[in-house]
Amino acid sequence: MSRPLRITYPGAIYHIINRGSHKDRIFRRKRDKEAFLSRMQETAKLFEVIVYGYCLMDNHFHLLVQTLNPNISQFMQRLQGGYANWFRTKYGQVGPLFQGRYKSVLVEDESYLVTLSAYIHLNPVRAKMVENALEYKWSSCAVYLENAGSELVDSKPVLSYAGGVENYRYILAGMLNEPPEKEAIYGKYSLLGNEAFKENLVRKHLIKSGMKDDETVHAMQPDYGRIIKRDPDSVRDAVADVMDVSPTVLLAKTKNNVARKMYGLMLKREAHLSLSDIAAIMNTKVYAVGALLRMFEKQILESDEMRDIVNKIRGELYGVSSDM
Repeated sequence: MSRPLRITYPGAIYHIINRGSHKDRIFRRKRDKEAFLSRMQETAKLFEVIVYGYCLMDNHFHLLVQTLNPNISQFMQRLQGGYANWFRTKYGQVGPLFQGRYKSVLVEDESYLVTLSAYIHLNPVRAKMVENALEYKWSSCAVYLENAGSELVDSKPVLSYAGGVENYRYILAGMLNEPPEKEAIYGKYSLLGNEAFKENLVRKHLIKSGMKDDETVHAMQPDYGRIIKRDPDSVRDAVADVMDVSPTVLLAKTKNNVARKMYGLMLKREAHLSLSDIAAIMNTKVYAVGALLRMFEKQILESDEMRDIVNKIRGELYGVSSDM
């Protein structure tokens, strides 16, 4: 499977999707959805993120956002992490709430917003939960079609591109009858735009990663993760997000701290750090790190669950696509 790139820059637009771990419900009651939306409004304001649309289903969500600053990771980590902590406390749940960090499709410009927002609003109709998108309370559709006041969603740019409310209503009906191709929604390599846009972003990313132009083709292949060395901060964030823990937990010398072991292993495998560098980060002795990682690697070989976590972390680091 090809691996899309996770790229950030000021003004970037994203279609973001995530679902519950093992496809379990992330919203059990009305109050849960209200809590998520309230947290999203607060977090969007804090990180200067424009929300163009959303749809909260029982076991997954779709967001359409634009970041005025290159901070999509911080925005999503605070949103998902805060909600996950609230949810676990409320229901006494143990383990991760989400299947991973999130899937993000980077969108070229505002001209794609009409199609994406309409697709998002039609989610409950496609799932046969309602017959009309406007009937579903937990999406931003009412903000678009009924001019419902919202401190969270800015519908004006999208409606302007659509040619007004009535045209947008017509677009919804047309898309329901003739659904767009998957690539028109999720893009290719998680980039949604024309070929020049994709090539430009890929090359910028390669330059930033220290790669040569003639390596571009290799970077778009499944072994992309073996070519590029990830920075330690990215590794830390990915491990913390997938294992659903605070970054401080990754350094805690507590008994049987699996997250800490995983962090050390990923620093070795994905950041290509030496044992002495890992020991310095983890504030321990080099021989202790070596012994810890040797034992943990054996444990991973014997555990499907641990290998699945490793794959999810690598997915976050290299933007592996998963359809929703």
